[in-house]
Amino acid sequence: KRERLLREAALLFAERGFNQTDVAELASRAGVAKGSIYNYFASKEDLYLYVCRDGMERSRQAVYGDLNSDWDIFRQLEHIFRQGVQFVQTYPEYLILYDNIASAGMERFSDQMSLEVEKHTADYLKALLRRDMQKGLVRDDLDVNLSAFLINSLYIVFMTGLVSSHFKIRMREYLEIEGPLNGRA
Repeated sequence: KRERLLREAALLFAERGFNQTDVAELASRAGVAKGSIYNYFASKEDLYLYVCRDGMERSRQAVYGDLNSDWDIFRQLEHIFRQGVQFVQTYPEYLILYDNIASAGMERFSDQMSLEVEKHTADYLKALLRRDMQKGLVRDDLDVNLSAFLINSLYIVFMTGLVSSHFKIRMREYLEIEGPLNGRA
């Protein structure tokens, strides 16, 4: 029951956004009584934050779960991008929720979520860059912080390009892609 509620909440929040999501409609779609939602969560805000955190954890498990830390940076980044594509194509709603937190008017959520979401990836990429700089696989004059930021920014834009109409058009135009964006390249 709870899992069905979380699934429907993720879909509805992604479809309508936080402000336009109606708890009564969510309860109906999840097949639960509206009051039972409040047995699990104190408020709509608590539910939203929980769903966002759940999506972050699901994404992290999908991307990093079977990553071999002994692989060099290039193999790890390929794995991260490929696993990210699979996850986003299966659960686009979680990327939409991630993108929505960055929207105007969502500061109360981004203030609570952004550091939590970004710290893991930032720390991981910086450590990976430093490690492979020491091994001589990456230039030793690289700005680690900027490089980690740029790698993650490319990841976010690429993944968003798989779910956002605007970014699909953008990706097709810049990369001269015809046909569906299926992530198999």
